[in-house]
Amino acid sequence: MSNKFLTLDQETIIALSTPKGSGAIAVIRLSGDDSFEIVDKVSRLSANKKIINCETHTIEHGFIVNNKTNSIIDEVLFFIMRAPRTFTGQNTIEISCHNNSFIIENIINESILAGARLAKLGEFTQRAFLNGKIDLVQAESINDLIHAQTELAVKKSMLQVKGSLSNFILEIEESLLYILALTEGSFEFFEQEVQDLDINNLIKNNINNLLEKLNNLKNNFNVQQQIKNGIKISLIGLVNAGKSTLFNSILGHDRAIVTQVAGTTRDVIESSLYKNGNFWQLTDTAGLRETNDVIEKEGITRSLEQAEISDIILLVVDSSCKLTKEQIKIYKQIIDKYKQKIIFVANKFDIKDSTEILNYLKTVFDVNFLPVSGKNKFGVNLLEIEIENIIQKNFAELRSPFLLNKRQLNLIIELIDGIKFIENNLLKNFEYEIVAHHVKSLLESVLELTGKNVNEKMLDKIFKDFCIGK
Repeated sequence: MSNKFLTLDQETIIALSTPKGSGAIAVIRLSGDDSFEIVDKVSRLSANKKIINCETHTIEHGFIVNNKTNSIIDEVLFFIMRAPRTFTGQNTIEISCHNNSFIIENIINESILAGARLAKLGEFTQRAFLNGKIDLVQAESINDLIHAQTELAVKKSMLQVKGSLSNFILEIEESLLYILALTEGSFEFFEQEVQDLDINNLIKNNINNLLEKLNNLKNNFNVQQQIKNGIKISLIGLVNAGKSTLFNSILGHDRAIVTQVAGTTRDVIESSLYKNGNFWQLTDTAGLRETNDVIEKEGITRSLEQAEISDIILLVVDSSCKLTKEQIKIYKQIIDKYKQKIIFVANKFDIKDSTEILNYLKTVFDVNFLPVSGKNKFGVNLLEIEIENIIQKNFAELRSPFLLNKRQLNLIIELIDGIKFIENNLLKNFEYEIVAHHVKSLLESVLELTGKNVNEKMLDKIFKDFCIGK
C-alpha cells in the first residue's frame, strides 16, 4: 500500500544503473509516464517502429541518435516495460549500450534534452515504494542486498527483499491491534459477562509474547552486523605460542612478524579475507604474560580488549612444552570469561606430535584441543572448517527476520520501551483507556517502520544512501 501522505513526482527520470568502469555493456534506465515518448525522440528502431507502439516486456534493436547532427551515438537494445508491471510501477525503459563513458554521457544528455531529468539517489526505489510496489523495509533491503559483501549477507538480504521482515512487522501490528481491541472493547466484554480476569490475562499474555518477539528481533541486529561487517576472529595466547605463524598460515601470506623472541607482537595486527563466502576479520594479538615493559603491557591490554569484542577466539597454546601454574592461571582467566566463543588450539605440533600433550591439555583445562602447526600448516584446514561450523551455527540461521539499520533498530527499541511501560505501569490497575492510548502510539512506530506513516524529509534521509541508478 502506498503512503497516502506523500506525492509521487511525475517527471521522467534517467540514470546509469550499472557501475561505472570498464566492461562490455552498460544499462541506462528511464522511468516515468513520458519514458516512451522521450526515447522515441532520441532513437531509431531497426523495424521502423516506435517505442510507444511496442508491446510490454519486449526487446527491440535500434540506435540512439544525436538530434542536432543526426549522427548515431550507439547501437543499443531497448527493454520496454509498461506500467504497472514494472519495478517502479511506471512506464520503464532500460537501454543496453556499449560501456563507454562518452556514449553513456551522450545518451543521458540527449534524453535530458528530450524531456527527462537526472534521477536522484535511490529515486527509482523510492518511486517503487511510493507506488506501493514495495514497502520501506523492502526498499532498504534492496540497498542492503546491493552492498552485501558475503554470500550469507546476500542470502539474508534476499529474504528481506521477499518480505521476511515485513511479514514479521505485520504480525507485530496485528498483535497490537488485538490488544487495542481488547482494551477498547472492555465494556462490551463486561456486558457479555466475560470475566475481567480473562481480559487481563489475555492482554498480559499478548504483551509478553510481543516483548519476546521484539527482543529476539533486537538481539538479531548484532548478529546481522557481524555478518555484514565481517566475523571478528582473534588469536589469543601466551607469548611465543606461535600465534603470528598461525595467523600468517591462515591468511596464506606473511602479515605478522615471526621470530623466536617472545613478545615480538606488541600491538594488534588485523587482516581481512574471504573464506567459503564469508568475510573474516582476523586479528593477531600481543602475547599474554606478566611484564614490566610499558609498551608490552599496553599491547596485552589491547589483546584483552580484542578478546572482548571478538566473535570467535582462537585460544592458542604451545603444545611443545608443559605450562607453568602461572601460565595455566592466565589461560583459565580467558576461558572462564569467554568459553562460549573459544576454539582451543594446540599449536606447534610439528615439534612434538603426540596424543600425550593433548591428554595433558584435556586434563588441565577439561576441554578438547585441536592439534595444528602454523609452521607446516598441519591441521590448519581442520581449524578453518571448525571456524566455519561455528559461523554457520551462530550466524547462519536464515529463518529469523533481522533488522537492517539503526533506523529500524531505534524504532524497535521504542516499541520495546513503550510495551515495557504499559506492562510495568498500566497493567497493574488495568486502566483500559490509558492502555489503549499508549497502544495507539506504538502502532504509529510500527507504521513508520514499513513506511505507511513517514514524511518526505524522513524519506529523503533514508534514500540518500542509495545508488543513483537504484
